[in-house]
Amino acid sequence: RDQLKVTDCAGILLYDPLNIRYATDSTNMSLWTAHNAARYALVMIEGPVIIFEFDAHEFLSNHNPLITEVRPATTYLYFTAGEFSSQRAKLWADEITDIVDEFGAGNKRLALDHCAPEGVHELQVHGFELVNGEALMEQARLIKSIEEMHAMRRSIFAAEKSMSVM
Repeated sequence: RDQLKVTDCAGILLYDPLNIRYATDSTNMSLWTAHNAARYALVMIEGPVIIFEFDAHEFLSNHNPLITEVRPATTYLYFTAGEFSSQRAKLWADEITDIVDEFGAGNKRLALDHCAPEGVHELQVHGFELVNGEALMEQARLIKSIEEMHAMRRSIFAAEKSMSVM
């Protein structure tokens, strides 16, 4: 959220499973969703952290204290929407717009890490100024807590130990 403040964004919409995990500590089908835009998260600077789960799998995240709300994902990728992709993208953008309008205090700048052209188009139709969310997430990941540093050291130690056994 500090990085959102620096870039004056109302929130960030995340599709990359690594970014979703970093922001929410939540995973679901990471390899598949890396190639299929079927799961996403919206982190508002002031307001909720909403995760949109694929295929009614809300139970995977509804226990997570970092997540304010879990909703079913409105997917518009061709794999799930077929010829209705454009109409589904409109519904998806309407929902995102409603959330940003409610919690964004009039700010129409939205960071976005990955999005299909239909989604980008629909967000722009709704008046959003889109910001490179990938760059924002990379900057956020530069900051490490003491716990992260400890976990990284333990991971390195375990990897080195396992390699020395070989």
